[in-house]
Amino acid sequence: MILKLEFGEDKKFETDLRQRVNQYFQRGAGRSKSGDWRLYLKTVVIFALFAASYALLVFAAQNLWQGLLLVTLLGLSTALIGFNIAHDAGHKSYAKTPWVNQAMAATMDLVGGSSYMWYWKHVVIHHRYVNITGYDTDIDLGLLGRLSPHRKRLPFHRWQHIYLWFVYGFLAVQWEFVADFQKIILGRIGGHGFPRPTTWELAVFIAGKVVFFGWALLIPWIFHPWYAVLFYYGVGVLVLGGSLSIVFQIPHCVEESEFPLPSLDTGRMEQPWAVHQSNVTVDYARRSPVAAWLFGGLNFHKEHHLFPTISHIHYPALAGIVEQTCRDHGLAYREHRTFLSGIAAHYRWLRKMGEKDRLSE
Repeated sequence: MILKLEFGEDKKFETDLRQRVNQYFQRGAGRSKSGDWRLYLKTVVIFALFAASYALLVFAAQNLWQGLLLVTLLGLSTALIGFNIAHDAGHKSYAKTPWVNQAMAATMDLVGGSSYMWYWKHVVIHHRYVNITGYDTDIDLGLLGRLSPHRKRLPFHRWQHIYLWFVYGFLAVQWEFVADFQKIILGRIGGHGFPRPTTWELAVFIAGKVVFFGWALLIPWIFHPWYAVLFYYGVGVLVLGGSLSIVFQIPHCVEESEFPLPSLDTGRMEQPWAVHQSNVTVDYARRSPVAAWLFGGLNFHKEHHLFPTISHIHYPALAGIVEQTCRDHGLAYREHRTFLSGIAAHYRWLRKMGEKDRLSE
């Protein structure tokens, strides 16, 4: 089952922070911690963009440039479904009603992923053990790259700040065709075991894959040559994979974030859970409402990791509370002012991790 790792017991920061956030919601009469009309309206807009770009691509595009524009929009709208809808629902923060969260989480299945695998890999493992080498599978790229200073450096990693951006694009293909099936068959995610899906969960997984391959490949094949379908599919998944990877990597895999390890003496983390979450997560583009809308609040990543069951529509309001509480408890509040500065920071981290140092030898 999931590897066990204990954290420090001092909960002063966490208790104070939760009290302040609870006061924020109590001051707003009827304010719910889950999504509201803003999230539901966004859902309609995103699905409309997804449906329109798909329909125009398959049935109306007349030339290469129209096709490339539309498949780029399709890839981005698919990423928006993940950022804004499936992500909140997977954390049970999309709505108060459980079945609505389950239904919205299943949108990930419809666009090629697996809500079941995402729950175990992201919600359970990543959120519990973020940036802890050997526990957090999100920072383990195998031989392809070195994201943690505690991983062995290989000679070709010296170029990872160049080639990994292309690898990121292909990760979506791996999820869709290989990784989801492999993990369910093996019952393992990295070093973690996890329960295989039940009958209903397996049915959702299989149905999602069938529907995805149907709209992504089969229907276009009916109207277009196979080589054109594969070309546009390839462009679309590169856009999707690159978008997902960049948005989720730049809050953690940068020099401003920490990569702590369990104590050799006690075998546990010295920092309490909430302090750990704060120290390993970096916000970006906090002052951009456009970034907050597009990325589903994932640019407020510290707030998300501290309060994963609160909908992302509240993160801009919570950011000031989190920042002030961090400062009151002597914790650094790290952020990148813009999305581009976050990307640049991730580039610098990839380059640094590809260089020779004492930890990598």
